[in-house]
Amino acid sequence: KVPPCCLCAGRGHLQNSCPARFCLNCCLPGHCFRECLERAYWNKHCNRCDMKGHYADACPEIWRQYHLTTKPGPIKAAGSHSERSALAYCYNCSRKGHFGYECSEKRMHGSMFPTSPFVYYYDDEYEIKRRANRLERKVAELQGAGLLPE
Repeated sequence: KVPPCCLCAGRGHLQNSCPARFCLNCCLPGHCFRECLERAYWNKHCNRCDMKGHYADACPEIWRQYHLTTKPGPIKAAGSHSERSALAYCYNCSRKGHFGYECSEKRMHGSMFPTSPFVYYYDDEYEIKRRANRLERKVAELQGAGLLPE
């Protein structure tokens, strides 16, 4: 009896030749980590939030900036950051006085990089279009290299 594929549960192939496989580095379908054109995630540095583990085009702050926008139109930006709570506790080391993303202790899970819970920068319409164009070029590049299905 042939074992099922651990990615799609289909029979007749295994994980290495699965049509539903995806890259654990860039999370895109059609190729695996060793074939990926992107740098490994631990070498990435975001110019948007200044954190490690991703580039600006994949920054969690991009989707987080829409927290106040509930209707079509321009993005609604928050006024200013509220003053820091005196009751700040760290989810990483459990000490009082700082948040987990600021913690200097070794991470509980070494491969996980923290991100800031705050939005520091809100995109305008021009920047949203620029990012969309960069993503389209990246898709074309990956498809040209045969690493992303049509």
